Formats: sequence, structure tokens, C-alpha cells
Amino acid sequence: MSRSHVEVQTGLLARRAAQLATRAALVLTDENVAALLPAALAERPRHVLVPGEASKSWDELGRLLRALDAGGVDRDGHLVAVGGGVVTDLGGLAASLHRRGISWSAVPTSLVGQVDAALGGKTAVNLGGGKNTVGSFHPPADVVIDPGVLATLPRRHLCAGMAEVLKTALISGPEALDAAAALEPDDFAAATPAAVAVIEACVATKSALVEQDLHDRGPRRALNLGHTFGHAFEALALAGDPADSLLHGEAVALGLLCAARLAAGLPDADRELPARLTGTLRRWGLPTSSPLTAEPLLAEMGRDKKRAGGALRLVLAPRPGRVEIEDAVPADRIRAGLEAVRKSASTS
Repeated sequence: MSRSHVEVQTGLLARRAAQLATRAALVLTDENVAALLPAALAERPRHVLVPGEASKSWDELGRLLRALDAGGVDRDGHLVAVGGGVVTDLGGLAASLHRRGISWSAVPTSLVGQVDAALGGKTAVNLGGGKNTVGSFHPPADVVIDPGVLATLPRRHLCAGMAEVLKTALISGPEALDAAAALEPDDFAAATPAAVAVIEACVATKSALVEQDLHDRGPRRALNLGHTFGHAFEALALAGDPADSLLHGEAVALGLLCAARLAAGLPDADRELPARLTGTLRRWGLPTSSPLTAEPLLAEMGRDKKRAGGALRLVLAPRPGRVEIEDAVPADRIRAGLEAVRKSASTS
């Protein structure tokens, strides 16, 4: 199974709930979303996670697999994952493993999930402090995207999703970036036509890349823009003081700035892009600086799963619509990108 059926429409979850429930041998969700499930899904057998990145773990994967086994879910069974990126990542991985692979549906309820995490079949858990270090490619049979459910998100989580929107818009081109940058958080909360159009554009961009390259060995690598940096910020934040934790999108925001500042040195780069991104991220309340020094971030980046031949591979966007993948990027160049974000802390 290499292609998912993806639908985007406000009110879609309520209309599809009964159909999803008919197929669902088990519904995976978290405590926040469980209280908001449509009745048809709430009545199905459920496995409910504690919200947050800590649930994307090897132990929680084991508990979910045992729940599938105890529930008698056979190879014709179907898992429905309703929630944010943690829920769909974990659910997809469990579906890929149970009985050597069962079908599943993704119902993303976060902005990160709707424009990125639930699309494309990348599934994973974190292991040993690394981000998404154990996973598989197992696309869902269908992805049900209802922008109307974004109204239930806490504002911080809604804003964090904007980083993934900007990433995809940068890959797509200037018009997509202009449309995304013109939005405000309330546009997504109200599912305005402009916000829905941006979600649809993100879905189209990612789906086209995935269709060309399911296993992330060619064009799909563009979607890692900002993520090698971002995952390092996220992992170190998770390992530190909980008060200093970063949501995935917040870490990606920092990663996008690092990548943009590194790309600004490439030929024919848009030298104004880092400043433009900084302004948009600040308007959305996303971080544009970090107190972390380059050395621990470099060490964490050395654990990145996208290494090639032991060297780091970075995705850079010198200008909207132009993406370059650089292999074996020297540490001093990476350090410069990281230090640029750190230095901004004294001037922000």
C-alpha cells in the first residue's frame, strides 16, 4: 500500500465518523481528544494515550501492540488513529507491525498533523533520546482532514503548526509562501476559506513528493527542510527542564531559521528570506532564538537518522521554490547557522 486517499473538508469528521467506526477494530487517541470524539468512534474499543511527546515511546508502542493482540485484531483488522502527530506516528507504526501489517486511518486533529505528520506514511517512535529513531513506511488507507477541529486546539499548539505550514510553502514557491504568511492564528481556528486553501496546498505539495518517493531517497527529502536542526533543538529540550520544553513545531521554527541563514550564503539566494521568516515566526509567537550553544546541538545532530555515510545531510532553501540537498556539510558551516540563532537572543 503506497498511496493514501486524502480528504480535506470542514465538518468531514462528523460526516465520516460512522463509516470510520464501522471499520475500526480499535481507536487510538489521547486523553485530550478522547473527550471530543464523535459518538460513533467513542463507542468503539479504544486505547487512550497520555498527551505529549513522552507517549511516542518504545514502551507505549508495546502497550498498544498488546492491546491490539488482546482485542483479537486480526490481519483484516483496522486501526483508526485520531489525534496529533504523536497519535498518528505511534498508531501507524503499530499498524505496520501487528500481524505483519494491518490497515489504518489517520484523522489528524492538530495543524502539524493536518499539513505534515499524518501524510505520507512515515511512522515512528523515539528511542534512546533520539527523535523518530525507530519507524517504518506504512501509509494509512485514508487521511480524514477536518480543519474545523482546529478550533479545539490550545493556541500554542495551533501556532506551532505554522512552522510546518511555512516549511511546505517554502518548498512549494513564492505564491504559497505569500498565502501562508498572510494568515493569522484565528484564520485556522475559524477554518476560513484562506486557511483551508493553505492546508489543501500543503497536502498537495507533500502528497506529490511522497507519490514520487515513498521511501525518502529522492525528492521527498525536501520535506526534511529545517528538521535536522529542529530535531536537535527538540531532543535537547525534551531532555532538559520541562519548563523549557519545545513543541515539535516550535523546534522546527528554529530549524527553519538555521537552515535559512545557512542557505543565505548560497549563490542566487534570497538574502531577505531569513528576516522575512523571523518576522512571520515572531508574529505567530514562535521562537526565533535559543539559549543553547552550538556544541551540544552539533552532538545531537550527529545522531540524526538522515546521516549519509556518517556525515550530516542538510536540506536548504536558498529561495522559495528552490530546495537544495547538501551532503557532508562541514561542522563549521553548521555551527555558524546555529550560532546565528543563538546570537539573535541578545538582539531580540
